[in-house]
Amino acid sequence: MSLEALLHDAFWADEGEAAELALLDELLREHPGPSLEIGCGSGRLLLPLLQKGHHVEGLELSPEMLAMCRQAAADLSLDPVLHEGDMTVFDPVKTYASLLLPAFTLQLAPDPAAALLHFKSLLDPGGLIYLSVFIPMAELHRELPEGEWYDDHRTTLPDGRAASVETRHRLDRKARILTREHRYRLHRPDGSLEAEHESTQTLRWFTARQLRGLLAKAGFEPLHAVADFDPELPVDDEAQIITVVARR
Repeated sequence: MSLEALLHDAFWADEGEAAELALLDELLREHPGPSLEIGCGSGRLLLPLLQKGHHVEGLELSPEMLAMCRQAAADLSLDPVLHEGDMTVFDPVKTYASLLLPAFTLQLAPDPAAALLHFKSLLDPGGLIYLSVFIPMAELHRELPEGEWYDDHRTTLPDGRAASVETRHRLDRKARILTREHRYRLHRPDGSLEAEHESTQTLRWFTARQLRGLLAKAGFEPLHAVADFDPELPVDDEAQIITVVARR
């Protein structure tokens, strides 16, 4: 298992309960039926939704993350339906009442417009799509140094080992592409380096207006949107995180 996969849940655990969980729970209660979480990872959101009684399957590209999800599910006496595959071409040979793309998953697609068209084909008529995207304000406003490594996250594992990740980013403002390099390190309790791993992540970002345009072009009707995972906050120019629910 890669160090990145190993440390994924440890870093998320420091954030407490996922901010999106309440929004997803409400959506699925109001719109029940088979659902698919795209980019389910190790089950950080999928497993709590299953515990709440929702019918949600998971799709994930990384076999390592799926293995972690299966283990976590077994520990909870859950048996989720999991699929390994690329979200841009995945064909389940059936359709769903809703698709869930939390945690900025859409922004990982090389062509978000084409991805949305594909997602439409996975939905029942009248089916819903939930997605969240973020605008990299700290990078755009130069609050984080471009092209330089900076501390991103540190935590201590239950066995006493120290985990950390450093990040370095580049911005293509014209194309609206953010490239992040991550350097993961794991130190033994005595301070010696046990493992190190580097990875690169490419994300695309959109304004609220651009996101509405992408959804409309793909044939979706936006129903509502909120800012920063707060149902009381409307989306405006200050919103850093935009969550949208739209209907096919």
